[in-house]
Amino acid sequence: MSSEFTVSLRQHIQQLGLNQLVLGLSGGLDSMVLLQLCHQLVLDTDITLKAVYIHHGLSANADQWADFCLQQCLKRSIPFEVQKVQLNPTANIEAQARTARYSALAAFVTTPQTALLTAHHADDQLETLLLALKRGAGPAGLSGIAALQSFAAGWLLRPLLDFSREQLETFAKEQQLEWIEDESNADSRFDRNFLRLQVMPLLQQRWPAFRQNALRSVSHIQQQQQFVETQLEQLLPTVMHGAELDLKLLIAQDLTTQKLLVRRWLALTGLNPSTDWLERFFTELIGAKADAQPLLELDAYRIRRFADKAYITEVTEAPQAGVLLELKPGQQLNTVVGQFLLNSEGKGTALFLTDDPLYLVFGLFSLPFKPAGERQNKALKQWLKLWAIPPWQRLQLPVLVQNNQVVAVLGLASNAAEDQANTYIDWRKG
Repeated sequence: MSSEFTVSLRQHIQQLGLNQLVLGLSGGLDSMVLLQLCHQLVLDTDITLKAVYIHHGLSANADQWADFCLQQCLKRSIPFEVQKVQLNPTANIEAQARTARYSALAAFVTTPQTALLTAHHADDQLETLLLALKRGAGPAGLSGIAALQSFAAGWLLRPLLDFSREQLETFAKEQQLEWIEDESNADSRFDRNFLRLQVMPLLQQRWPAFRQNALRSVSHIQQQQQFVETQLEQLLPTVMHGAELDLKLLIAQDLTTQKLLVRRWLALTGLNPSTDWLERFFTELIGAKADAQPLLELDAYRIRRFADKAYITEVTEAPQAGVLLELKPGQQLNTVVGQFLLNSEGKGTALFLTDDPLYLVFGLFSLPFKPAGERQNKALKQWLKLWAIPPWQRLQLPVLVQNNQVVAVLGLASNAAEDQANTYIDWRKG
């Protein structure tokens, strides 16, 4: 096992140009095997190795386990750190602990030449497949645990995926390794433990080649999923307009491709919708009447439709309509309003040298406005409609008003003369 592991990891190190390895160390059998293998590997190289223990605070033995990991690293002269995370005991502990663990470990992967190593093995891969089947997951979920993927500023490597727990245990005994046993591993209330303790022994007893055959299926699914992801990556930009999804271009595709593209578009924001939610996207958002303003919520985001485009926005409170600031003649200003940094330096200073005060407002769309270069003076709301500004974005636009008339809509237009037209609209976005 040692030679197979060494060859595989050396290939990854050379291909990725790695010079630092960060090991997620729990003190259990799997991570102690990985610690030993990595220690043997880096002894004759310039690669640095660091171990990190994530203290979840879920067990009364956690401090003892952290000290065990420290002692094991001291014996091997390996740098070691403990990172504590906070969990909500009323939420899904398994999922929450996993998220918190990777979030904490990401802080140690700060360069493209750094890889986080975790000790997932072949049995973990099989359990992941069975859990994905239980959830009714699609190809992405059924493709299981990736051996290599981008992570934080660098990479995430799982170099033990080709080895079974039996192989790891044999290696550990040969090397006379010590390890700890987490008492929670015997609790069948957790799904993974239930599979490991009750389901897998029956499957292996009935079909001895079950693990090997199932993992071959995972490999096939991973290859196909990688191909699909590559195709979608190339196709998605052709149905987008900026960050928005162009629904006219989308529905020109066949329905299966439409659904895959919507999933891929949502994934850009880190969203992963259920099958039922995706059906609602097509019936309630795409299928709504042309003059409707459909809205769907997904996690902390809202998905809307406007002018045949789908938008993703965060759930935030819109500013109240009315006056925010009075800007008096000669006043200096440097403040953040909404998404804009209002800065009185440079050209902006001219704004505050007028005889009449300016008012920074939100809303008040009935006020008249005549943008530079336009012949007509119309209510601001008519210009916003003409410019195809989505309704939910209009109240978030900072507007400058003077003498009851709109002077500028920051980031869009002003009534300044041509040689001063950028006085307002050049203020930087924050």
